[in-house]
Order: sequence, then C-alpha cells, then structure tokens
Amino acid sequence: MSTLAPLHLADMASPALSPDDSSLSAAVSVSPSDSENLSPDELELLNKLEEQNRLLEADSKSLRSVSGSCRTSVTSPGPPPLDQDSWELWGRIVTHWEEWTRRKEKLLKELIRKGIPHHFRAIVWQMLCNATDMPVKKQYADLLKMSSPCEKLIRRDIARTYPEHDFFRGQDSLGQEGLFNVMKAYSLIDREVGYCQGSAFIVGLLLMQMPEEEAFCVFVRLMQEYRLRELFKPSMAELGLCIYQLEYMLQDQLPELNLHFRSHCFHTSMYASSWFLTLFLTTFPLPIATRVFDIFIYEGLEVIFRVGMALLTVNQTELMQLDMEGMSQYFQKVIPHQFDSCPDKLILKAYQVKYNPKRMKRLEKEYAAIKSKEMEEQIEIKRLRTENRLLKQRIETLEKGQVTRAQEAEENYAIKRELAVVKQQYYTATENLQSAQNLIRQLQDKQNDPRVSEDLVNHLESELEQSRLREAETLGALKEMQEKVVELEKRNSSLPDESNVALLQEELQFLRKREAHALQVMREGQKQVTELSDRWQSLSSRGGGIWKDSPRKSAAGDLQDEVMSCRLREVMAQSETRELRQRVLILESQVYFPSVIVFCAISLY
Repeated sequence: MSTLAPLHLADMASPALSPDDSSLSAAVSVSPSDSENLSPDELELLNKLEEQNRLLEADSKSLRSVSGSCRTSVTSPGPPPLDQDSWELWGRIVTHWEEWTRRKEKLLKELIRKGIPHHFRAIVWQMLCNATDMPVKKQYADLLKMSSPCEKLIRRDIARTYPEHDFFRGQDSLGQEGLFNVMKAYSLIDREVGYCQGSAFIVGLLLMQMPEEEAFCVFVRLMQEYRLRELFKPSMAELGLCIYQLEYMLQDQLPELNLHFRSHCFHTSMYASSWFLTLFLTTFPLPIATRVFDIFIYEGLEVIFRVGMALLTVNQTELMQLDMEGMSQYFQKVIPHQFDSCPDKLILKAYQVKYNPKRMKRLEKEYAAIKSKEMEEQIEIKRLRTENRLLKQRIETLEKGQVTRAQEAEENYAIKRELAVVKQQYYTATENLQSAQNLIRQLQDKQNDPRVSEDLVNHLESELEQSRLREAETLGALKEMQEKVVELEKRNSSLPDESNVALLQEELQFLRKREAHALQVMREGQKQVTELSDRWQSLSSRGGGIWKDSPRKSAAGDLQDEVMSCRLREVMAQSETRELRQRVLILESQVYFPSVIVFCAISLY
C-alpha cells in the first residue's frame, strides 16, 4: 500500500458536521507487547491520554445523572482543531498503515474506539474497508449514464435523508445530487438488492466525508463485507437474525426488562430495527452516530449490539415504569439525546456489555435451523393448501356431478312419462284402427248385398221429396216476407203515428219469428242435403262396380242432379233471407229514428 504524507490528508475532508474529537484525550490501554513497538514520543502521548482516561473514570457523576443532563440536543459548530500531538499520531498511523494494522492492531482498535479525527476519516475509512483502489470505481461514470428502475424511489426518499442538514437541503444541493448518483449506481450493479431506504443514510454519511466515487467504493465494500447486503435484501433475513441475537442478550442480561417488554407486547423489532438498518444514524445526532460508525467500520456489527444493550441497561429503570406507548415515545425522544455532550461514556458503557462471539455464532446456527424448520413448515402448509384446494375442486366436481345425475334422473322420469303416454296413444290408435277395419269389412259386406243398395236408394228418394217440400215451404215463406216488406215500406212512406208504430212493431216481431223459423227449416234442409250428398258420393265411389249394370243407374243420376239443383236453390234462398233481414233492420231503425230512413235506404242500395 502506498504511503501518504499527513499534510496532504486534510485536503480530503469534505465540509460536513463532525463529532466531538476531544475523545482523543481519553486513555488507551496498551499491552506490553504493543508498547515495545512504540517510539518514546508515542509512549509519552499515550501516557497523557491514559492519565485523562483515569480522570474520566474517576468522575463522581453517575451515568444516571448524565442521562438527565444530556437530553437536550447539542449541535456542534464544526470540527475542533486538532492539537499537534493528535495530528502527528494519526499522520504516522496513515503513513505507516500496514505496520499499524499488522503490529499495533490492538492499539489502533483502541484509538478508533476513541474516535477518528474528522480530517482523517475519509482516508481511514477507505483503508479500514480496503476501498482505496477498487475496479468498480472506474465503472462509476458509466453507471451514471445508465437508467435504473429504482430512480423514482430514490428521488422520493432523498428529501427525507438528513432533511435538516445543510449539505442535503434543497433539491439542487450537492448532497442530494451525489446521494442520488451513488444510490443509482449501486442499484445497477446489485440488481437483487436494488435500493433500500435505510442505506441512503449510510451513503449520506460517506458523502459528508469524501467525494462521490470514493463514497461509492466504500459503500460497495460495506455491502459486500459487513453483512449490510444481507440486511438490505428484500427478505431481510439478516435483520431477523440480528433481532434474534439481541433478544437473547436482552433475556440473558436484562431478564426483568425483557419480561416487561413481553408483557406489554413491545417487540424488539419495534425499536431495534432502525439500529441495524441505519447503524444508529437515524437514532443519534451525527457526532455520536459518527463515533459509532468509526467503530463499526473496523469491528463490524458487534458495536451495534453493544451500543443497543448499553442504551437498554442505562434506561432499564425508566422503561420498567412505562407502558407500550410511553416506551415508544421514550425511545424516540429521550434516548437519542442522552449522550449528546458525553459520547465517550456511551462507548465506555457499550464495552462493558458482555458479548460472546462464540455464543453469537451458535445463535446464528439456531436461527438458521429455526428458519429452515419454518421454511419446511411453510412448504408443508403450501402443500396442504394445494391439496386442500384440489380436494375442494374435486368436491365441487362431485357436487356438480350429483346435480347432473339428478337432472338426468328427472329427464329420464319425464321421458318415461312421455313414453307411457305414447304407449297409451298407440294402444288407443290400435283399437281405433281395428274398429275402423271392422267397420270397413261390414261396409264391404253391405256393398256386396244388392238388397241393401236398393233400400238405400229408396231412402234417399224419400228424403229428397221431403227436402223439396221444405224448400217449397221456405220459398213461400220468403215470398210472404217480401210482400210484408213491401207493405211495410209503403206504410213507412206515409206519416207514421203511434198506432202505425205499434202495428209495425207487432209485424216486426212476427217477421222475426217467421225468419227464425225459416232459417231453422233452411238449416235442417241444408244439413239433410249435405248428408244425402255425402252418402251419395260414398256410395257412388264404392258401389260403382256393383251398379254398373244395374237398372237403377239412370235413376240415381237423376237423383244426384236434383240434389244439386236443390242445393243451389237453398243458397239463393239463404241470400234472399239475409237481404230480407237487413231490410227488417232498416225498418226497425225507421221506427226509432225516422230522420235517418233516407240515409239508410241509400246506403243499402
């Protein structure tokens, strides 16, 4: 790794808010093996820091009084100037980085826990995560030219990232533009993760310390090597593991508080999810959050567990007295500002928390086994749901089949009823056919008997004579009715009086009776003529062969001609009767309405 002169490192700092760097005066515990590797000047500087640390530990103020006095937010006016000793120390660390990481690792860890100076953070963070020379840095410019499916989401959340910080205030600010570029570029190289809102706070903190390209490289390294990528995956399986491990630590070290949380259904994820997703960047003010981030970038997620347990330990008494809503408000308003003026005490309290890496590994395996079992149960549940759905479909199919069978049974019953009716009709038709055949045989037998034919002709002749007599009577009645009509017309021509009207009414009634009698006689004659004609035609068609040489052949023809002429006369008599009825109606109307006699007569003719 190339060595960098300390004088040029100050040029890499960006104009951002810095935590309180007075923590460099805190003591550094140095083992004998590390002290042998230090120069006399370094030993003297470390002795001064150790003396100040002893004074801090001997402070009579308890952390409880600190939590009360530090609740108000303290805004740092800016990074304080480094003294000459701290500048020289961190300058040597950066210049001889490989030597410090190889031979003085414990001492470097203690120095980082006490806080990296603001002017050295950019280069130290890059060195700690090995992001000083990454191939992805060359792709950054090309990635910015591409289009990402997450751009709308990124634009929407940018204004919510550090909204009160001057560097990110305004849509056209450098902070928002750089944040958009870095998040967009990462969403293109990691399609599975894409974009997650919590990651924007981490990128925003990096942009406060370094340019876009370097912040992009550091963020890529953090996602790949610090479990952040697993935290930000859509499934967030790593977040569930972290919550599970924190719950174990809470149950093991603070059982009473854990029982209080459970009794009020105050789940760990309700207050601790943001701790892991944003590394306390949305919990603490920037000076304290940056101190935690210094340690995280060197030690990983262990510091998140330690700081979280430290907060719960310090505030256990107050939290035990609150209900669910009160605890939620306490986590949002009180806890974030307890250590605004004394971040060193928070770090000191965090490293007094018991943390067993081996036990955490076992918990990770237990959680994996639990999730594997849950996955199997989910698979089994899905399988059972699928089977249940298939069974429901089969039941529905069977129910539909039963309905279909019921319909078929009903149709079969209807068909059987129709078949029974058809059979009955068949039997009836068969009986009728047999009767008709018997009748035909009887008629054929009668046709073969000449005596029967002669009797039939004699009967027809007698009926014909009677029809002629009735016809003569009908014609006589018609003539009488005509004479009466003429007589009535003559009477109507004169002025009618009451006596004439009475006579006309009597005559009209008499004529109606005569007309009814004539119509009845005419209908009877017409009926008899029709019957005679039908019989005559049937006999002529059937018995033509029998009467071929009969002496009565000419007589039968004459009878037929006379019957036809009688029919014609009947039709003429019927038409004359209708005309007579119309004239009678006119006469009636003349009796009741004398003024319309002329009009009716004209319309009649």
